[in-house]
Formats: sequence, structure tokens, C-alpha cells
Amino acid sequence: MSETGTLPLLREDDASIDWLAARYQTEITIAGSAATATNILVDAPELEALIEAGHIEWALELRCPKTLLATITRSSSSQVRCEWRPADVDGELFLTPGLIAVRECMIGTTGLNPLWGDQQIAVGPGRWLARGSVLRTQSLASSLLDFYRKEALKDGEMEVTPDFTSGDLRFKVWLAPNYFDKVIQSNRDVQIAALIGAFGRIALLDSEETESYAILSHIKAALNEAGVPPWGPGFNSEFDPARAATAIEAFQIPTSAEDH
Repeated sequence: MSETGTLPLLREDDASIDWLAARYQTEITIAGSAATATNILVDAPELEALIEAGHIEWALELRCPKTLLATITRSSSSQVRCEWRPADVDGELFLTPGLIAVRECMIGTTGLNPLWGDQQIAVGPGRWLARGSVLRTQSLASSLLDFYRKEALKDGEMEVTPDFTSGDLRFKVWLAPNYFDKVIQSNRDVQIAALIGAFGRIALLDSEETESYAILSHIKAALNEAGVPPWGPGFNSEFDPARAATAIEAFQIPTSAEDH
């Protein structure tokens, strides 16, 4: 038996020299506030045996550095789905799929580079045995909004204007100098106010325009998932920009000591 601080790792990009023939591929799709990783393992009977025995499982790791959110969703199935609350993410998200040990086990060395020797290798729980490339994405609000300073605005004022120049729809959020300098663009309440303004402008677009932008398709899917009516034509539409915006980025009210 071999015990080592390092373990053979099967990488999606074929950069690993640990495995002779094994191959790993994965695809991650994102819809609203959920992601699904579909994994394919080829010529890796040692890992497949450990999956069958329940010693290792497919995993999808989610990290959001700005909010310190970190989760790992596991499944015995090769397809793993993870979900998150929109209020818990802000800015960039990082998704990493792979195989992770869920209990102590031994891995055979038949398919490994001969440098690993011929003795079985001890694997502790929580160790990665296959790891896909990290998918870097953004929360829906961060994907939609860009913040700028505008000297002409009075203290506390904000403007939100559509920007069609990137190929997808974004909104320029113009902040008064005192807001931009003191509150800063990363303030969550400022982001939500800007998002409400952006959703109000979305309601003014015609249906053909809204259908042509990928970001709006993602937002509409997230609203439908949350049971919130998306935008529609005319004043009779059930679309409420404030309700929709706070379904995507919920207000967070600090709990005071008096509430306990």
C-alpha cells in the first residue's frame, strides 16, 4: 500500500501524466440560478469501480469569492446539478466539476504511469481524483450592468441607459460623483436600484429585441423559475421591474441585536 500527500489526478485538458489511457470530458450548462455538469469518463476502469462501489462521486464545486459562498454538490450519477440563491452570489462565479472521494478507499495502479509503482494508493475523503477545467461566469446582475461616474448628476442621482454595442444587451449605470466615490459601485443596494432601472428599460423594448439577446433569455429563465412574471407588452403586463429585479438580486436587511 502506498500513502502519499499527492494523488493521481485525471484532468479534462489531458495535461496529466498520471493516467496512460483514461480520458475525462465534461460540459457545464447554466440556466438561471442553476448549473448542470455532464461528465464522461473513458478507459478508466479503476475509477469506474470506485464510483460503482460508492467510494467516489461526481461533484460540482461552486465558489463566489465576493460573497464567500463555497458549495460542493455531489451525485453518483454522471450528471450533477447545483443551485444557488441569486441573493447569495455577486460578481464572478467559478464552477469546477470532477470526481471526489466521499470515504476512505484504495485505488489500483493498473492504468497509471509506472512511476506510481504497483501498490494500491490510499485515498482519503475529500480528495479530488478527476478535475475539470474551471468555468468562470458572472451573476446575472453583473453580466447586465456597467457602472460609470457622471459629473452632471446631482448628489444621490442615478441614470440607467441601454448599451447595444457589445453584441449583447448591457446597461450603463451612471452615478453622481458623491455616490460613485463614497458608496462605490459594488454596494448591493446600488446594484439593486440599478437593476430595477434596467428592468424598467427592458419593458420598453419590443418583443423581437428582447428575444435576440442571450442575457435576457437567461434572466427570463430565472424569473420563470422563481415564479415571477417576465416582461410583456403594454400596461396590462404583469411585469413589475422592482419585483423582478429583487427576485434576481434580493435585498439583504442586516439583523440588529434588538431582533434577537
